[in-house]
Amino acid sequence: MKKTLLFLTFLSNLIFAQTSDLFSNNWYISQIVINNQTTVSPAMQVSIGTSMFSNNGSGYSFNSSYYNSAGSTITFNTVTDSFTRHGGGCTLLVYNGTNATAAQAYDQKNCDFYVNTATGAIFNYQIINNGSYKTLIITNNNTGDKIYYNNSFLGTKDNIIKKSIKIYPNPVTDFLTIENIQGKLNLKIYEMSGKLVYETLTTDKSNKIDVSHLQKGQYILLIENFKPELFIKD
Repeated sequence: MKKTLLFLTFLSNLIFAQTSDLFSNNWYISQIVINNQTTVSPAMQVSIGTSMFSNNGSGYSFNSSYYNSAGSTITFNTVTDSFTRHGGGCTLLVYNGTNATAAQAYDQKNCDFYVNTATGAIFNYQIINNGSYKTLIITNNNTGDKIYYNNSFLGTKDNIIKKSIKIYPNPVTDFLTIENIQGKLNLKIYEMSGKLVYETLTTDKSNKIDVSHLQKGQYILLIENFKPELFIKD
């Protein structure tokens, strides 16, 4: 009996060691890739929901949230970075605010990604550390479809103590104005997937950045010593 308990404790510790980064972060859905077609999270009048892994003592679950949530009961693989989905479902709230049609369609994609799979479906996960924030990529092992999440939208404890910048207009078409900074600081712009798309040094307390070449979607602006900021390119 003692050997069995020791083995179960070892197995539990092994699972948590592999997945501790999943549990220690709140995740915010940023884009969904279905059949190689990428859809960026549409802007809403309310904040994107928090996606979270949790342990209820007898098992694990994952809620992938946008406006609605796709909840799944899961077990982790102790060898590979993956988990198996066993069941769950989606909430059915109706969003009627800004971009209602796009937001509702995006909710459906999030639900279908997890719920429209057979019991026992396997999902691989990967966490990319981008310095000031992390990106979680979950991939359907059977189809190759992906959902991307970031952990920076509402700020981490480290970000709370950092200074804030002012950016406008947001959404932006051509030039993004950045204020309340200083010169000679590293400035980087990332896609929601974690790909770096622009890098420069600030020149003064106010800077204008040409973003006209960027594709439409959401981006994260990172400036040295300042909190990350989310902006939308129209």
